[in-house]
Amino acid sequence: MAQFFKASRTNKQNNKVIKHCQIDKLDHQGRGMLFHQNKPLFVAGGLIGEVLDVSIEEDKKRYKKATILNIHKASELRINPHCEHYQECGGCHLQHIEQNAQIEIKQQGVLSLFERFAKYKPEQLEETLQSDAWAYRRCARFGVLFDKKTKKVQMGFRRSKSSELINQQICPVLKPALSQLILPIKALLNQLQGKAALGHVELVEAENTVAVLLRHLKPLSEQDVQLIIAFSEQHQLQFYAQSSPTKITCLTTEQQLCYSLPEQDCQFGFNVDDFLQVNAVVNEKMVKQAMNWLALKETDQVLDLFCGLGNFTLPIAKIAKQVVGVEGIQKMVDRATDNAKHCQINNAQFYQADLSDLNALNAQWSKQDYNKVLLDPARAGAAECMEFVANKKPTHIVYVSCDPVTLARDSQLLLDQGYKLDKLGLIDMFPQTAHVESMALFIKNK
Repeated sequence: MAQFFKASRTNKQNNKVIKHCQIDKLDHQGRGMLFHQNKPLFVAGGLIGEVLDVSIEEDKKRYKKATILNIHKASELRINPHCEHYQECGGCHLQHIEQNAQIEIKQQGVLSLFERFAKYKPEQLEETLQSDAWAYRRCARFGVLFDKKTKKVQMGFRRSKSSELINQQICPVLKPALSQLILPIKALLNQLQGKAALGHVELVEAENTVAVLLRHLKPLSEQDVQLIIAFSEQHQLQFYAQSSPTKITCLTTEQQLCYSLPEQDCQFGFNVDDFLQVNAVVNEKMVKQAMNWLALKETDQVLDLFCGLGNFTLPIAKIAKQVVGVEGIQKMVDRATDNAKHCQINNAQFYQADLSDLNALNAQWSKQDYNKVLLDPARAGAAECMEFVANKKPTHIVYVSCDPVTLARDSQLLLDQGYKLDKLGLIDMFPQTAHVESMALFIKNK
């Protein structure tokens, strides 16, 4: 029987390959971890207890990163990845783990990050919000690259840790209507006269249609426009051409893209380039949970920070007395205002403000009283406005996070200000990936 041992104790210095090393634990991104030469060594795809040969890809001052060369002893949790692009694609890194195990890894990651960054250990997590593990994603962006040698257009996701594109054939985490368009769109792009001056392609499944957004760096010829129109009619979709960050033209008959939250009786119009929660099933569950955790009443004055196009604001307004939504991008503020009018909601107001700028917190909307607050910031978190939120002394604060590190960091101020972490739960918005979203409820101690 082969003798298995940990690289940190037995391997001599080797700049490239470590043989027969054993994974000690997993980090919050689902990467295997061990110590080698007094540094944490992160092994992409490694699982606890596995004995591996690995190749060092990065050797930094405080850590190392490695990839697997050979598996001598596999974990019982390891399964065969479902997607043919798993080994090369930079997207879904956890396909080698069954979904329930993925969720458990993410849960333990959230707990450990809170203990590390907030100096607080939650007693337990609420039930994870989840969807099917496959065919859940309703929008995606593909890179496009013209090969001067072959005169062909490549279209696909990027390789892991690379700017190169994979030869995309399918994507099983995409909604079927989108995955089935990958090869036809690639064929279309290769027919265009202007194929050497294309940027990227975005696919979006709305409730009423499928939309395609093509970024082009030079004007499209009339022949190319006609090819696109014919393609769009054949596949029954809306096709948009983007010639600059601010100029988007619909080349086909246009209807307003939309999605809905049926339980809250809310409909949302959006543009093809707007931010959209990619997992519709989880989004519905997330909104419902946030409303329940806020314990909404007809007398509530609610502040919704980083509100986007009103995904939380409008459902909250169906119950609360008044809701104010604040968002950094003016076009999203305009969209949220239009959505409120469409839903005949007149107790929601929207304002534009850069919430990373402390001066923005002196606007008129900030001077109102709010007894409940919801935050849904980007990965950078909400550090600049946490003190403002705490000073409002709301009874309930719901923080929806797409990065548990910044959530744990921002939570520390609330805990120091006398708030109790009442609930904490995982939101599995992106199955098969290491991406972790979560929701926390803070209650003001009396």
